[in-house]
Amino acid sequence: MEDLRKLPVEKLLDMAYKSSCIQELNKLCNIESMIVRRVVAKNRNINSYIANNLATDPVLNVSYIALKNPNCTIKRDLHENELVKCVVCDKDERYMNCTLCN
Repeated sequence: MEDLRKLPVEKLLDMAYKSSCIQELNKLCNIESMIVRRVVAKNRNINSYIANNLATDPVLNVSYIALKNPNCTIKRDLHENELVKCVVCDKDERYMNCTLCN
């Protein structure tokens, strides 16, 4: 498998959305980019190990999405005031531009 760190974010996002390979998804969940980890957290093909790992991600944008994944077995209460629009956003990350969001 290729070194994922060398790939552009756009390619990583596409892989994170489409992959069903657990090994690939496991590598993608360790990518530095928050937005890539968030997309992995959305992927229904991740197993509970990956989902639970992402549910404890320090970035709320990632952990919130992971907690919603049906494969996540961790329960965690999030404070409503932390759930700002960008955290609960359901747009496709491949096409979003957060700087233009209201």
